[in-house]
This record gives sequence, C-alpha cells and structure tokens, in this order.
Amino acid sequence: MANLQLWQHRPRIQLAMIMPRASKRSLRYWEHTHSFHEIGFLLEGDCNWQLGTKRERLHAGDLLFVPAGTKHYEKTPAGASARIGWIGFDFGDEIAEIPGPLRVPLASGEYNVELKRLFETVFAERQSDALAHAERAELALREILILLCRLRPAGEAIKASRAPKTLRATQLMRSAALTLCSNLAQPMRIRDLAHYHSLSSSHFALLFRRHQGETPRRFLQNARLARAKVLLKEDALNVKEIAAACGYVDAAHFCHAFKAATKLTPKHFRERSRA
Repeated sequence: MANLQLWQHRPRIQLAMIMPRASKRSLRYWEHTHSFHEIGFLLEGDCNWQLGTKRERLHAGDLLFVPAGTKHYEKTPAGASARIGWIGFDFGDEIAEIPGPLRVPLASGEYNVELKRLFETVFAERQSDALAHAERAELALREILILLCRLRPAGEAIKASRAPKTLRATQLMRSAALTLCSNLAQPMRIRDLAHYHSLSSSHFALLFRRHQGETPRRFLQNARLARAKVLLKEDALNVKEIAAACGYVDAAHFCHAFKAATKLTPKHFRERSRA
C-alpha cells in the first residue's frame, strides 16, 4: 500500500472546523501536536503558521499541510484578520508517503473556489446525520488531496502568474521593434505606437528599454542609421532619396544625424565603402 498515491489511500477524518467569520483581533493558538495530519486553509486574511522552528506566512487562498506529530500553532498578526478552515485525518493502519511539495505553503490558485466548496462539504457532512454523510465527507477529502497534489508552492505560483505577463510584454516589445524597423520611411511617433499597444507613452518606453536595451527613440535612430548605411553601400540611391527612405525630414537633417553618429558624412561613408 505504500506505493499508492496520497489520494488513493482511504482517509479517516478526525477533525473538521471552519471559523464562521474572519477574526480581526490577534489570535494565538498555543503550540500543539496531533496524532493525525492536518490541512489548514486560509479562507480570508493573513496568518503566520509556526511549524517547530520554522515560520510560514500565509495569505488568503493559501493552504498548509501539517504532518502528524509536528509541533505547530497559528497566529493572526496584530492589525490583521483571518478566517481559517482545518481538516484533520489519518489513514488508519496504512502508511502513506507525504509528497515533498506538500511540505511548504500551497497557493489554491485556479482551484480556490472548488477547494472552499470541498472544505465546506467536509465540515457540513461531519455535522450531519444524513444518509452516507461520512462517505461523502471522505470523498470530498480525497478530492482535496488530489487538488493539493496538483498545486504549486505559493512562491512558485506567484512567479508562474507573472510569467504570462512577462511573456506578453516581451512579445509586445518585439512587435513594436519590428513595426519601427518596417516603417522607417513613415513619420511615426512613439506615442502613437504606444497607443496602438494600449499603453501610456511612459509605460511603453519603460517596457521597451527593459526588453530592447535602449529607449524607443534611440532604437529608431539606430535603425535608421543602420538602414542608411546599407543603402549607401548599395550605391543605388542618392543622398536625398536615402534620407527619404529612412524617415529623415530632409537631406540636411540626414547628413547632420549621420555625421554625429559616425564622424563621417554620407558621401565620405559611401566613398570608404567603395574602397
């Protein structure tokens, strides 16, 4: 039986409690141990869980698996409030291996609503004398154990929730950079590009610099210069035509910007590239 997954064992419920409302006063549950495992679910607020010498800070939606025999207590910090649910259980004479990931706080994430419902079901059935109330409570607990084993540690869940946003920002900035490079001849304004991506100019500039290593304006200047160098080497267009193709106001503006960046006029750069 030791090779079974945690949820494949038949749990025996020893305790089921849910605070009726969040407490706004500082609570301290004195250090104690149980002969059974316990799952604590922070339904609302914030709470510190002391496990031996280790302290864990839980926020609303977090769960903590407390193995049997572990000294622990819960404390609601002054000024905070908390509403907690507990389920205590064992597996009788069966030996169940506790997965390593369950030894740290878990974020309920997408299963938050379902876990709340299951906790309430266990609690309600424990108070009931309806047909098969014990069996229904056991089934709900087994569902809870399945979901617990699917969850990420709270810290990893936070990183995971940020990952899609980071990926989205990366994709947006790549798209913005491509748009700038593909429309060098157009009189495009950075604020128009920011608006196109539903961002403020300042936020757009911040994200762009973070992902591209330079400001949008500097990126555009460098892209225009790089394109101008290519066209000067090809020797197919004159300076005025190159200025227009790269988005400069006129040839004089192009020559000034090119010399400031390369220390050479477009004419001298073309002559050197021919040599």
